[in-house]
Amino acid sequence: MMSDGMALTWYDAISRRHSTRNYDGMPVPESTLSDLAPLLPGFGPLCRGARAALITENTPGVFTGLFSSFVKITAPPVALAFIADTSHPHYQVATGYLGEGIILQATVLGLDTCWVSGSFKPSEAERRLALAASERVMAVTPLGFALSGESLGARGIGSATSARKRKPLSSIVSGLPPEDWPSGCSEALEAARLAPSAMNRQPWAFNMSRDRISISSSKLDLFPAAPVKLDCGIAMLHFEVGARANGLHGHWRMLDGAPCVAEFIFADAGL
Repeated sequence: MMSDGMALTWYDAISRRHSTRNYDGMPVPESTLSDLAPLLPGFGPLCRGARAALITENTPGVFTGLFSSFVKITAPPVALAFIADTSHPHYQVATGYLGEGIILQATVLGLDTCWVSGSFKPSEAERRLALAASERVMAVTPLGFALSGESLGARGIGSATSARKRKPLSSIVSGLPPEDWPSGCSEALEAARLAPSAMNRQPWAFNMSRDRISISSSKLDLFPAAPVKLDCGIAMLHFEVGARANGLHGHWRMLDGAPCVAEFIFADAGL
């Protein structure tokens, strides 16, 4: 379960995380990987349907595939695979939620990362892992240390420069006007606004009411190798981290029926 202390640490990491493509090839200390290990099975109810696993041998082979030239990863010492149990009804959301929590913790530990969901070779990752029949690798990230002097452009969409290109809150939030939002909600939504997404598409929208906020996904999924609900799971993790770090407590409830994804019910709503 995500603690308030963990939320505060991850909240700080949101502004520092960036997508790094070029690595110096230096090994990641075993002690650092051990610090990540407790999160790999999951850290809360919303992680059900997903898990993560480390790949430490021949990692460059994982970052190949049809679109790998668009997101070229060089010299990654370790790969982290995000594994979905496709028998779970919300496995895409779970994969994004769990994966982003681990990536933020990796940032806390001084590691560089990069979400790769549509431009890697799943078969290369899966043959290195022991998977159940219903499991598949939906995304991966390198884990390592950025090559010295890497440019912001090479870092990718998580950089400070591209963060300014995110959609404004006014275009992704409807419902109650900002002056009526609960305390801490503005900060939580800003954290969600900064969430990474495939091609920086931000395929989500929020609707605010007095006792909850809901998230829905884009109706069109033009990049099926990186499902929009995976991106929504990332945004949900960011929102919850921002909420808890600013004193706004509640819990997620999954919703059925596209484009609805989930709603975060505020703790004082009594629901």
